[in-house]
Amino acid sequence: MTVFGICEKGNYRKENQDAILLCKDGRSGLFIVADGVGGSADGARASGFIIRKYDQWWKNVFLQRRRKNFFVLFEEIKRLAEEINGEICSGYGAGNISSTIALLFIHKGIYGYLSAGDSRIYHCGRKGARRITRDDVWENLSGAYEDFRYAGRLVSAVGGYEELEYSCATDKLHFGEIFMLCSDGIYKFMEEDFIKDNLRRFYHSFFLTKRMADQLITEAVDHDTRDNYSLIILKT
Repeated sequence: MTVFGICEKGNYRKENQDAILLCKDGRSGLFIVADGVGGSADGARASGFIIRKYDQWWKNVFLQRRRKNFFVLFEEIKRLAEEINGEICSGYGAGNISSTIALLFIHKGIYGYLSAGDSRIYHCGRKGARRITRDDVWENLSGAYEDFRYAGRLVSAVGGYEELEYSCATDKLHFGEIFMLCSDGIYKFMEEDFIKDNLRRFYHSFFLTKRMADQLITEAVDHDTRDNYSLIILKT
């Protein structure tokens, strides 16, 4: 498994409220992009808290129990997301500090993702390139109709509400598949087709190199991204 990650403040924001986690052990891995919400230090506090808790889980739980099957461990990952949400809401109040999360877990030939908010995960395999997460924003709600006054407003985030709503799914992993996790500072500043075209190219390349990953960052920066930006890309 080859993986590259970057998490940068960018040229316009005063601080970086994104945070990423890259944990790898042989053919297993845990990868997270968290994008703090709110435009203040509170967003950075929420995203940083998520990363610290999952880093602790990886070191203190996974590495001690790596022989457990995928689904037992993935249930723990989901419970931990709910616990983190509860801790943030108890400590700061629901909605006062929050963060998106895009999480990918790979273990024993299976992958699973967990997503809340509008950070994204893309996948490319034998059937082509696609986005596997859905943005948790107001216009994607059932019944939103044509009133777009609240377009872009998050309807789910860790710490945003007393009950955490997230999407998750699992599937069999095949050799050579590509995954990309990113914050909106990446995908909002490039065409969706550009992302998918590059993922297809990475999939058909024997190696994934840092230069390939840097091309996606360069595209966002050249299009004047005005946000923090984070990206994790890996080839299994």
